[in-house]
Amino acid sequence: MSDQVRDAVAAILPDLRDRANQADRDRAIPRASIEELTAAGVFGMFVPSRYGGTESDVLAFLEVVRDVSAACGSTGWLVGWFGVHAWHLGLFPVRAQEDVWGEDRDALLAAAYAATGHVVEVEDGYRLQGRWGWATGCEHADWVLLGGLLTAHDGSPADLVTFLVPAGDLRIERNWDTVGLRATGSHDLIADDVFVPAHRTLSFAPCLEGWAPGTEANPGVLYRLPLPSMFAAVVAASVIGMAEGAYASLVGWLRTRLGMSWSGLSLGSDDFSNARLAAASADVDASWLQLVRDVREIVNCAGDSGPVPLSLRRRIRRDQVVATQRAAAAVDQLFEHSGGEVVRLGNPVEQAWRNIHTTQAHALNDLDRTLAMYGAGELAVDAHPPMV
Repeated sequence: MSDQVRDAVAAILPDLRDRANQADRDRAIPRASIEELTAAGVFGMFVPSRYGGTESDVLAFLEVVRDVSAACGSTGWLVGWFGVHAWHLGLFPVRAQEDVWGEDRDALLAAAYAATGHVVEVEDGYRLQGRWGWATGCEHADWVLLGGLLTAHDGSPADLVTFLVPAGDLRIERNWDTVGLRATGSHDLIADDVFVPAHRTLSFAPCLEGWAPGTEANPGVLYRLPLPSMFAAVVAASVIGMAEGAYASLVGWLRTRLGMSWSGLSLGSDDFSNARLAAASADVDASWLQLVRDVREIVNCAGDSGPVPLSLRRRIRRDQVVATQRAAAAVDQLFEHSGGEVVRLGNPVEQAWRNIHTTQAHALNDLDRTLAMYGAGELAVDAHPPMV
């Protein structure tokens, strides 16, 4: 079934590629793209099989994210996050899953996980007030996952919780106007005294260990994977895909050139450009191969019914940030040595360059802190940051 989804996606990639520039200008993914991706089965890949989803292999989904990201970086970024948000819902109590998928198997979920709003515990649930930022795809979402901090009676932090909220209960402030990933529509969300029943909440802690209430109803290995590892894999796959798209576009364009008239050289005789192409492709390939290795090992560990060891969880975070850094460096090389044509707005290379460098600002792509965390783990220093 996963192969059928990827084949269906392959058929719409030309359309996604053709819409990329307009989406960038409009700062929005076209509704037609969402409908085509839904029809292809993309957004059902991480929906539990008991709701009619395909409950797909993780690598199969990452390949789709990579393919779409190569065609349109913003669309690929959105596909990745919509996918893991559906996966995250599969960890919620069954009643919450039923609220969403019992009504609409194709429901889309956006998220704003940073706990920037105010949460008050009330009878039978919670009330939310405030602003949450960076809600990728919120204009297309039916439901939203919001992060919130619960406090103890003395005001100290007690628990980090995710709240499941109908998108209609929130107001979108359309303030996403950025250098890259412009079409993701990662706007702010405003909650004004929104009530969330208790069954639509999920503590963050069990999601780190591969156990959550939803796994009783969804016992497959997919839902026993650690949340940070899943998020890291999706980020890496998307960025790698963007770099691959830039590389393929540039190589295709160079092959159509007749030569370098200013130097009298024929195409292919510039050893310096050829070497940079080779270096860029090697970096991108290495990043993907590392990601594939890590995901396979994590899935195997979870499949053996044992917790995924912290050492492996640290490693996938290490490889994810290094992969995104490599991809950014590769596209830098392509951009800097491709001639004046690539600086024109709308060129696939410059668009990938802007998109990838925008992803570097994401919290998961904090290179120094993540590598320091990995090094501390290697030296047996007691360090267990939250996103591992």
